[in-house]
Amino acid sequence: MFIEKYNELTNAEKDNFKRVVSLILSKTFIVNRIYDKNKNTFTYNSDYRFISRNIELFSEYLNLGGFRLLKDSNYEVIYIENEFGYNKKRLDKNTTIFLYGLRLKFDEDRENLKLNTDTIVTVADIIKTLIDVGVYTKKPSDIEIRNALSNLISFNIIQKVDGILEKPDTKIIILPSILFVVTNEKITALSQSISALEEEENVEENIEENEEIGVEE
Repeated sequence: MFIEKYNELTNAEKDNFKRVVSLILSKTFIVNRIYDKNKNTFTYNSDYRFISRNIELFSEYLNLGGFRLLKDSNYEVIYIENEFGYNKKRLDKNTTIFLYGLRLKFDEDRENLKLNTDTIVTVADIIKTLIDVGVYTKKPSDIEIRNALSNLISFNIIQKVDGILEKPDTKIIILPSILFVVTNEKITALSQSISALEEEENVEENIEENEEIGVEE
């Protein structure tokens, strides 16, 4: 039972338990390998390990609120899903596009470099990928880049290494959690969704142009 297991924790562990529960409810994803900016190297995430050591305790507690706690040991990702489909964030168009590009870049680097976890890219790499696949015809605005990447950082899908988000040479770590946001099954649907958004936008632009012509006449 949850109460019995919880009472076995020390006071310090109980405080940490509350903090980490709040963290995973906020972030959705917790990964094991993170970049330590102070040490300028990758390190293991103590929060991931704390959950792993107390996986049944966290699972039982979160289940009371309708959440399933899932762990993938291969990619070292712990995440939650709500059994009622609540607590889902609807991403805006640009964030969705960047998520798509990041997944494509993640797959490309994993295949070329034989990586199994995360991969480091630059903002310019991501933009180039999106232009190459025809999603963008030119570089998005700085604010579009910043907002999209900030959204994905907040859910532990990517991590910034250094620099300013909208700068081309800024390094971004694509975390393995992206595999559970954009699964193999979802990537085709995501591509179709982006195409539909583009077609809708083109229709709106044509309507606006026609209205402007009508006014001028």
